[in-house]
Amino acid sequence: MIKAVLSNPRRPECGQITIPFPIPNDQYDQTIEMLQAMDLGYSVNRDCTVDEVDSRCHVLAALHGTLVNVDQLDYLAKRLDSFCKDEDAQFQAMAHKLKLADVKDLINLTFCCQQATVITDFSDLKAVGRRHFMNLNGGSAKVEELENLDGVETALLLIDGGGEAVTPYGVVYDNGMVLEQAYNGYQFPAYFYGSHLMVLEVTPERGLPEGKNPEYLYLPTSKHQIERTLLRVHIDTASSARLRLYFDELPEKVAEAMNLEQLAGDDLPNLKETLI
Repeated sequence: MIKAVLSNPRRPECGQITIPFPIPNDQYDQTIEMLQAMDLGYSVNRDCTVDEVDSRCHVLAALHGTLVNVDQLDYLAKRLDSFCKDEDAQFQAMAHKLKLADVKDLINLTFCCQQATVITDFSDLKAVGRRHFMNLNGGSAKVEELENLDGVETALLLIDGGGEAVTPYGVVYDNGMVLEQAYNGYQFPAYFYGSHLMVLEVTPERGLPEGKNPEYLYLPTSKHQIERTLLRVHIDTASSARLRLYFDELPEKVAEAMNLEQLAGDDLPNLKETLI
């Protein structure tokens, strides 16, 4: 989805490294260790300069020259990897319209770009009207609503209303979209990508500081992913973590034997080994 060439702005003598995103789970630890050998890829710092970006989402070229955290790029790639063709157009057109060049803003755009309407083909106004109607209604509509909808009239009202922006990705109407802060720049919102046996909500035992959100562990996972997830909520050791079961697909008897309602941070090493 995204192939990024990264470098260390503080140590240019370390050269560059090319990383494909999303990072496959079985290659995550190896990737982090390669980055750390260049004094890069730490859990909470934006320490990587983006030198090149190769992606089907050409608008991501705006990241060139910016500083990112490797997990931010990984999360963004996972979000974009799930997008259909229409969502790709909505994301790229709105990113271009808003002139977004910060990875935090691009992540947040993935949560709201579906509200926008992008016209890439004016020859089928009926389809344009249907898509616009669905965009205004959270991406869904009842069959009878679509059957009774005059798609052409809906499209013409949209076009005649003005407020459009012409982009390389189509003519976009934001429909009042606001770039909400689902991602605060530190803790990633829960997001299911791939298959997981268990998802845990992680917070510090002492409670979350003001303005911070929980983190989520997707098990089975790797050593570095556990460590980095804990650090994003300012937890240095597993024993200082408070765990809450967020989701699981374990067989009922296995779940009962693991006593998932009484999890503690010290259980993380055993959970990691049990679920591999």
